[in-house]
Amino acid sequence: MSSRDRPNEPTPLNRAPAAPARPADPAPIAPAAPASPSAPQREEALAAPTPRNRSGLSRFVLLVVLPAAAVVLGTMWWLSGGRYVSTDNAYVGADKSLITPQVTGPIVAVHVREGQRVEAGAPLFDLDPAPYQTALTLAQGRLAAAKLEFANLQAAYVSNQNQIAMSQKAVDLRQNDFNRKFNLVNTSAGTRADLDTSQAALVQAQQILEFVRSQQATTTIKLGGGPTATIDAFPDYIQAKAGLDDAQRNLDRTHVVAPIAGVATQVDQIELGRVAPAGQAVFAIVEDRGLWVDANPKESDLTYVHAGEPASVTIDTFPGRDFKGRVCSIAPGTGSQFSILPAQNASGNWVKVVQRVPLRFCFDPSENTEGLRAGMSANVSIDTGRTRSLGELLISPFVWIGSWFASPSTAKTVAP
Repeated sequence: MSSRDRPNEPTPLNRAPAAPARPADPAPIAPAAPASPSAPQREEALAAPTPRNRSGLSRFVLLVVLPAAAVVLGTMWWLSGGRYVSTDNAYVGADKSLITPQVTGPIVAVHVREGQRVEAGAPLFDLDPAPYQTALTLAQGRLAAAKLEFANLQAAYVSNQNQIAMSQKAVDLRQNDFNRKFNLVNTSAGTRADLDTSQAALVQAQQILEFVRSQQATTTIKLGGGPTATIDAFPDYIQAKAGLDDAQRNLDRTHVVAPIAGVATQVDQIELGRVAPAGQAVFAIVEDRGLWVDANPKESDLTYVHAGEPASVTIDTFPGRDFKGRVCSIAPGTGSQFSILPAQNASGNWVKVVQRVPLRFCFDPSENTEGLRAGMSANVSIDTGRTRSLGELLISPFVWIGSWFASPSTAKTVAP
């Protein structure tokens, strides 16, 4: 049947108005339909919880259970925290000694190699000792000359003493002769010429006595105290002895030895025949024992940190291994105080920066530090022994609020 032959069906637009309703005849009661197989499924659907019940349970978990668990866990974390102070700004330290010759000279022998462990006093290298041996010989000659001069002065002192005694006797004789002739002249028994001759002889004897005494005084000064003076107080001997000691010391310095025990490094820079100037480092020795760790925690973490507190260190090279020790010392100033160009906070614009205070960690004597090298990165954890209480937790909000009203600019920096 085509669409043209199909009768027009009523539509909402062409449907006629509905006739008034009339009482319907009672419908015959249909027999009950047999139970379908899908009936148990409908019962299970009715027994299952509705979406409203599920959303209420989820809301209770999100709004009550999870916040309560977060508060409990956060409180437990806060109470257990604050005891340990840790920082990863830490590095292994060791004594280092730059091997620097004290005298200038060409290197003639090297007794170590790269990476060799040496003990304190072990020979490292030698400089040419020839010029210093010559200087030592000259100093020995000056010392011998000083000893000879001292002996000559002692002999001169004794000789001058004898000459003084003889000159004094000559003066006495001349004085007696002058007195006798003076008496003769007064009694007209002698001549004036004999008196003048006797007076001239007396004056000459007195001059000789004074000359000998002046020589004796000079000899006494040179000896440094007279005949009882020792050679150690003789000035020429003191100078010669100092020169000999200096020459001997310079000669000894041509044989360079290790000042500390450790591992030699940068030995390859040594070249035989190269002139090593005094005061210029040739290579270095790094001590492999008695190591420590230098840490730089923030200043805000040092409230409860004191020297002597126990601490532990982990080295990046040996993960999972804890080294026990203690805090040896805490620096008296921050790291910026010892920089070459310290901050000038009193001039220009100023921005507050948290400073770091160096402290030193010392290993326990029982710890085996073999394998550690200077400069290795480390993590330091310090046990301050501090415990928090619920009272601090309850009062901290009020303290923070009070600090806010007292100083709003710094309230955000106050830790609860």
